[in-house]
Amino acid sequence: MNTLTKNIIKGIAVGLFASWIKSLVEPPLQKIGEEYFPPSEDELKLKGADVIHQPENMPPAILVKKIYRCTTSEELSDDQSTFAMPYIHYGLGAVLGAVYVEFVNNHRFLALEQGLAAGAAVWALTHGSTVPVLGLQGKVSEMPKSWWVWEFGSHLVFGFAMEQGRKVVNQFF
Repeated sequence: MNTLTKNIIKGIAVGLFASWIKSLVEPPLQKIGEEYFPPSEDELKLKGADVIHQPENMPPAILVKKIYRCTTSEELSDDQSTFAMPYIHYGLGAVLGAVYVEFVNNHRFLALEQGLAAGAAVWALTHGSTVPVLGLQGKVSEMPKSWWVWEFGSHLVFGFAMEQGRKVVNQFF
């Protein structure tokens, strides 16, 4: 097996692991964020602002609804869209992990700050820009301060988990 194939396989595993860790830290980070920066009711109604109480209003659920509506001309229920959310999260995480491991294994200098820089970059390329432009989330400037704690914070954790996972899989494979 060539190095690229090994890195892709390792990266998929790393991305799935990091996505799992991210999914575990989001709810407690949201609670912490809301404790220190209580959002208004209107702020919590923004797309992407409330992962705990409004998962159907999160970007992956909104994306699935849009795709389903465009391809079938029918509406997807909230339960169906929230059921599909992990597939979007873990699928994107696997792709990001594969790219990360391939890049960092070939260019060690990219392992900045134990993966925190990668997490910040992933946030900037998704929730910080593309996701709001696609209408899947409210504008970054309008999101509640508590959102920054859990959304940006969970991406930092994601990047850290990718780097730690990369180190572990490289030791064993």
